[in-house]
Amino acid sequence: MTGETSTASTAEPFPTGGRAKPGTHFWQNAIAACVSLAWNAAVLVLSLELPEGHSRGDLGPGALPMQIAILGLLASAVYLVQVLRGMDFGGADGKVDVPRVAGLIGLFIAASVSSAWIGLAVSLGLATGLATLLFTGEKLLLRAVLTGVGFWAIAYVIFGMLLDLPLP
Repeated sequence: MTGETSTASTAEPFPTGGRAKPGTHFWQNAIAACVSLAWNAAVLVLSLELPEGHSRGDLGPGALPMQIAILGLLASAVYLVQVLRGMDFGGADGKVDVPRVAGLIGLFIAASVSSAWIGLAVSLGLATGLATLLFTGEKLLLRAVLTGVGFWAIAYVIFGMLLDLPLP
């Protein structure tokens, strides 16, 4: 402690009489929160359609996606509440890089579709490795390979081998 007061601005919980004061990136953050809520709700609905376990105590293949979706819904709801209370979480100040965003969306759609043929671990590894190539930086090819191998290892070793979950 130096005894100096901070000059950093803090968001008031309920500025201007309980009404949220939109920050610089209010609409970007509000849209992101709503998209996240919708995505997690869709994952929850789809996970409920998966079969239940075959024996007592068996969770079945839908348990993990359902738990992730519920956690995602809770986190998205907290995020939306914070945005509506006036917190500014930042966002794009200039133009959004639409080709890069479209490329990322396309990669992960391709990974989802191809996982039935080449396996989930391989498709995740390829998609994350290729996604790394869409950004700039030093030793890009090395980072792409390491990222792809890392995601493959997480999917295959942790979920496939250690947790013994059936992966597509």
